[in-house]
Amino acid sequence: MFCCCLEENILHIISNATKRNWSKLQTKNNKKLTTRANKCLSQKNIIPLEYFCNTNNIVYIQNLLDIVHSKKWNITSVLLSLSINLLKKANLYHKEYVQKILKQYPYDVITELLNYTLPNDEIDILGIIYQCLLTEGQKNITGSYYTPHSVAENMTQKLDFSKGQIFFDPCCGSGAFLLSLNNVQPQQLYGMDKDNIAVMIAKINLLLKFYNCEFEPQIYCGDYLKKCALPNNTIFDIKFDYIVTNPPWGAVSQYFSTMTEITSKETFSYFFVQSFQQLKQYGKIRFLFPEAILNVKKHKDIRTFLLEKGRFNAITFYKELFTGVTTKYIDIDFQKAEQNKNILVYERKKQKQIPLSYFGTTANKAFLILDNIDTEIIKQIKRYGKYNLSNSIWALGIVTGDNKNKLKEEYLKGSEAIYTGKEICHYVLKPAKKYIVYDRTKLQQVAPEKYYRADEKLVYKFISKKLVFAYDNTKSLFLNSANILIPSINTMSIKTVMAYLNSELFQYLYSKLFGQVKILKGNLTFLPFPQITQKQNNDIVEIVNEFLKGNYKKNNLLQNMIFESYHLNIKQIQHIKNEIL
Repeated sequence: MFCCCLEENILHIISNATKRNWSKLQTKNNKKLTTRANKCLSQKNIIPLEYFCNTNNIVYIQNLLDIVHSKKWNITSVLLSLSINLLKKANLYHKEYVQKILKQYPYDVITELLNYTLPNDEIDILGIIYQCLLTEGQKNITGSYYTPHSVAENMTQKLDFSKGQIFFDPCCGSGAFLLSLNNVQPQQLYGMDKDNIAVMIAKINLLLKFYNCEFEPQIYCGDYLKKCALPNNTIFDIKFDYIVTNPPWGAVSQYFSTMTEITSKETFSYFFVQSFQQLKQYGKIRFLFPEAILNVKKHKDIRTFLLEKGRFNAITFYKELFTGVTTKYIDIDFQKAEQNKNILVYERKKQKQIPLSYFGTTANKAFLILDNIDTEIIKQIKRYGKYNLSNSIWALGIVTGDNKNKLKEEYLKGSEAIYTGKEICHYVLKPAKKYIVYDRTKLQQVAPEKYYRADEKLVYKFISKKLVFAYDNTKSLFLNSANILIPSINTMSIKTVMAYLNSELFQYLYSKLFGQVKILKGNLTFLPFPQITQKQNNDIVEIVNEFLKGNYKKNNLLQNMIFESYHLNIKQIQHIKNEIL
């Protein structure tokens, strides 16, 4: 069920720091979000291409959407009318048990849609239409992104229902996982969702799937994480053999202050822990998660739970993306049983076994998906790594609070150049394209000025798949798409530290250990720097100085010098180079 108060949800999504900064600048929340094109306010409709079985049907759906929008029909009435349309075609509408279900939805029926021709080669045509009718803002706030059928089928294909096993999806939406199951009877299936329209669609879908059975679908409307608000719902008393779902991602949850295992307040983590509690012994649970769960510091809590509470069977990586979302995702196959020694990993149609001992070895208990040679290389890098960046100076770029009005395209009297992340390249900066009047009292967030005006500093892209560090000795300003580092590493000058951070070796190490598109201070401080001689430092500085002049002829020599400082052999070096291609 979608929340009726958009402003309340917006305030729920933003951080406390952001609220304080808006207050400081006397910025209205809704105006601020609009100027930043926040997706939560987007009124754009998105067609979920990944949810179609036949993309040729897109044109038919688009025609229907045009009609719905032109006539300003209510979404609920549209979906109810199309449901009746399909039930009639399946010769189910007149049946008493079907009528009993339809009476639960006393909405207006749109006569024009009762005989509308719909594609007959889609698994969930109602779910497609519903997804298309939702705005991007609604989908973003509620996390309403339905699971592609190929993914749902992959996650449920090996489930056995021959002995009466029962299945539950606590975030069932229109029923993607329920519809993916075969060799099962409707009484073995349970679902729940807080979206009343989605629940209605899921019920209709099950009626159509099991058209020869007389039954009432066991799909319930309610928030699974608010079971105290649903005291009469017996679904919470059932223990399940299988729980499979794609929970909402990213929303900061306020549901459970007493669920001590979860400190991040991430909704999908709460869903997992509560679902696990409803499993039978040896029952299986399989969840779709953002790939960031494997290594992002915030998700250490759910990783700890997975390592300690049951049997970790497998991780599957997917290359598909949800339309309108850039987040990569995985599924985790878990079981209420004693832990295995090995975990199966399915990636790019390849299967490999990874010892469980590889997981949880870092301070953040990251799940490292490593081959034997990766493990060997990383151990060697750590063995020769004597120092790290934990004692260095870090600073954020400037947050203006109003880029549109405070950043200028050309120099004006009293202004100065300010760089963004776009101008940061390996070692050097492109010319700045923006100018700003630097008045600290009128900026939303600024670091101490001495860091901007340092005689030497490194700057790096915050949002990037690669480590990209540049050198600045011009005391210039930077926007918050760039972060500042003034390193302190024994025996290394600032230029040498930059050479290591920009190196092939560190790119490989960062991607293996952290594998994300944000370059975070917390991750950078874990990178191990070796102890080098003064001569080695001077030799590297000499090469970097050539780079700063635009001469990169000695890049291969520099990379080899860095590899040699960790005593890596030819085989290891070649593996690293292949991995970062």
